[in-house]
Amino acid sequence: MIKEEINSINIFDFDGTLTTETWPKFWVWVKKFGYHGEKRNDNLENALFEYRKSHLGNDLETFFGFFNDLLINNNEKISYEELMEGEEYIKYNPGVSSFLESSHSKNYIVSGGIKEFLEYLKISTYFAGIYGTPLRHNENNEIIGIGPIMTDDKKIQAIHDILKGNNREYNDCRNVYYIGDGYSDAVAMKFIHDNGGKVIFVHHPNENDEFYDHNNKIYEFLNASGVVDFYCVADYQKTSKLFKILQREY
Repeated sequence: MIKEEINSINIFDFDGTLTTETWPKFWVWVKKFGYHGEKRNDNLENALFEYRKSHLGNDLETFFGFFNDLLINNNEKISYEELMEGEEYIKYNPGVSSFLESSHSKNYIVSGGIKEFLEYLKISTYFAGIYGTPLRHNENNEIIGIGPIMTDDKKIQAIHDILKGNNREYNDCRNVYYIGDGYSDAVAMKFIHDNGGKVIFVHHPNENDEFYDHNNKIYEFLNASGVVDFYCVADYQKTSKLFKILQREY
């Protein structure tokens, strides 16, 4: 009997998974409003805290709501040039570019981040598809707000779309690997794991990092639920464990 060949698919989260930081860099344009959006900082965190006191919604909804309202309430707009200023602050994890260049799998991004920002990154050419939170535009294609956020349900819809685009049933996750680093990946991880795929939880190598303990607790929670197949450093170099896993050598 000839064994059926199933094409390999990798689905990546973005911030913290492919990059060295979980803070998204598509907020750099908030400098127009006196904030520093290139990194996590007390000024911005305090503004978010105050915003949440008077706005309903979960952390994700109020997070995007804060930035959306900065544009709406100030009747402001931003250009794509302003949006993409954030790219210069991105640092990718070791080996990301070389891995993607040589990968024989079909690679996708499913992120809660801004879809258009991810699509305009130089690295975007390596991906067969990118899913995220869309922006809203005016008739001049200027950015005037943020559209429906990428919820857990929409992440599952994105996975369905990826599978359909690869001529699979909506739940055929054989040889599909999901790579993520946080709670926001939990529902997608469970779907992939429960339907025949593999889940890789990645972390950064510096155990002295202020977020290491936090991320480790996330891993322990997800691992206890039985959805994590591999746990390793977010190092994509050829000598790394992660590279070998993604090459299907494990």
